[in-house]
This record gives sequence, structure tokens and C-alpha cells, in this order.
Amino acid sequence: MEKVKSKIIGIGVLIILSVLSVLIFMPVSALTVRLPREDHRLVGAARVSPGDTLDLSYRHSVERTRVVGRFTIGPDQTLLATETRMTSVGTGLPNCEPDRTHREGEWIIVDEGNQEIPGIRFYYTTVNQTRLSVSGQPLNFDTIRNGNLLLIDVENPRLIQWSRWLFAGKMWSLR
Repeated sequence: MEKVKSKIIGIGVLIILSVLSVLIFMPVSALTVRLPREDHRLVGAARVSPGDTLDLSYRHSVERTRVVGRFTIGPDQTLLATETRMTSVGTGLPNCEPDRTHREGEWIIVDEGNQEIPGIRFYYTTVNQTRLSVSGQPLNFDTIRNGNLLLIDVENPRLIQWSRWLFAGKMWSLR
């Protein structure tokens, strides 16, 4: 009887350790905001899944028009350019391709065709009122210094790395 109990406990411990190992090393998908000029310091992250949307909005510095870049998380955890919205066209704004452009109210919308992009590099300045949201939830830019270059991308840290970031602010390295 004692031998059977020991075997059951041993199997239980083995199952628990196996489950914990899988959970600890399981990758998660995260939209990240890093600062390339500061050793790729991680300043923001949000869990994402395929189909989630990312909106990067700002006021164009020359034309003073509102611009929203809309992206989708692809099935293989990549960024897909979905559309660009703007309230007018002009210097430095995306070219409007007539066959891919339409109007909805005040917005001129360019269909970007879900093209895969390797990340977004964006010059951050408070004057442009930059905002970033993931599926409608804003990411906080309060800790980002004005005039910094942002790198916005999808990364796959391990669950243990994500947990350390979430609860202790410990970033994982960029591979």
C-alpha cells in the first residue's frame, strides 16, 4: 500500500512539473514598443492574438491632418498593414492610389492590402499627439521621452519572461 502511494505521489509530482515546464517555456505573442536608440529598451507591451488590431494615430506635423495607420496581427504573429486613414492629403502623407482609396465621412482611406511589414519605426513627439492602441486598449506613452525613435513589433517571449515584465518590469532581450 505504501509503495502504491509513493508511486502515485511521484507520478503526480512528475505531472505537475511537466505542466509547469510547459507553461514556463510556452511562448506568448506580444505587441512591443522598444527604443532602438536606447539599446532597444522595452517601454510597452500588450498580449496579442491573430486578428487583433493595432491603431497608430498622430497629427501630421506639416499638414496638421489626423492620420491613423491600422494594422492587424497575422496568423503567424506578424504585423499586417491594413489601411491608412487621413482627413486630407498633402506633403509627406501616403499617396492615394485611386483603385485602393475610398472616402468614409471625413476620412480618406487607403487599403494597404494586408501587406506584411517587419515592424514599425516611428519618430515620437508629443506635438503630434501620438497614440497607440491594441484592440481599442491604449498603450501608455508617458515614460517615453519626446523625440525618441520607437520600434513597434510583435515578439514571442516565453510565458516566464512575459510574467517578469508584467509583474516586475523586467524586460526580455530583443533577439
